[in-house]
Amino acid sequence: MTSEDVSRARADKPVIDGRVGARTELDGRSVILLTANNYLGLAGDTDIIERSCAAARQYGSGSTLNPPLATTPLHEQLCETLAQFHHTSSALLFNSCTSANVAVACTLAGKDDRIFSDRLNHASIIDGCRLSPAKTRIYENRDLDHLDALLSEPHHGARLVITDGIFSMEGDAADLPRMIALCRRHNATLVVDESHAAGVIGPGGRGTAALQGCAGDIDLYTGTLSKAFGGFAGGYVAGRADLVRRLHDHGRFYMFTTAITPSSAAGALAAIERVMRDDTLVRRLAENAARLRAGLKALGLRILGHDHPITPILVGDEQKAREFSRELLRDGVYIGAICFPIVARGEARLRAQASAAHSTADIDEAITAIGKAARRVGLIG
Repeated sequence: MTSEDVSRARADKPVIDGRVGARTELDGRSVILLTANNYLGLAGDTDIIERSCAAARQYGSGSTLNPPLATTPLHEQLCETLAQFHHTSSALLFNSCTSANVAVACTLAGKDDRIFSDRLNHASIIDGCRLSPAKTRIYENRDLDHLDALLSEPHHGARLVITDGIFSMEGDAADLPRMIALCRRHNATLVVDESHAAGVIGPGGRGTAALQGCAGDIDLYTGTLSKAFGGFAGGYVAGRADLVRRLHDHGRFYMFTTAITPSSAAGALAAIERVMRDDTLVRRLAENAARLRAGLKALGLRILGHDHPITPILVGDEQKAREFSRELLRDGVYIGAICFPIVARGEARLRAQASAAHSTADIDEAITAIGKAARRVGLIG
């Protein structure tokens, strides 16, 4: 890579110079951060950071051991708390939700089995399906008639249906009650990735299934600690004990990697305990998301999704989306441009995401800046 390539890459990726919150230091200036997955604002919470630091002081930077060989009380307590959070019987920690999704697809579906995956599932699910020995059938986004037709095809092996609870680029929710009914009718196992839902939506922030009244009917959840739960490294599965045990005993992406650090386990545990104890931040997040969405619609911008904090502003043209992001940053608000190959060509967007850390003044200031930048690049009149 030449120095020019490095400079170009550097220009496309602003550098964070301080703690992430409603605002952050970006390339030496304070900006409203409206593009992070810091849903509850806990990535910069002083008490949670101290819990994390205390664990590092007690246990060191990491165990340097693979998970099947040893654990700590923090890791065990985090598993128990995640199971309680999702109203399941068991949970297991991974290095990331990517590892969890790949492990699920590769461990729970063999060469004689089939996986049924939504077309707009997260890249980690797609990669897991590609690595799995099972044959994968793709159904159109949230098209359960299509899924039903695929499940109805003659097949003698096991069936594994996997979906995002909230689709990360659109902010739309899967129809989990209907999916549960389909899976029961076709004797299929249902896996739901709640990375953008756990700690974010539903009663007490318990996720998509809780919001739709079917939390106890999901076979297996996957999720992350890197978003609502403080931004820590790590992912997890939570669900039926027999499925979790299979992943524990046979999941290569669990067995052949070092455990998450004690500091990550302690910080995430503190964050989840905060959410389970008090839903104030979850409710504030919902209010901020509604305020942002209403303001952007009033500007005449084309907004995708419904009531989730993920609020994509559809631009279409990739060059214009990047220009929109740069112009907005000039006005003190950072929302990254999402372009191909993350989304399809012609569907470039800015994915705005409110946080519970934002004040109403932050949201209103961001809306004003977005309006000005959108006019300068010709998105609105």
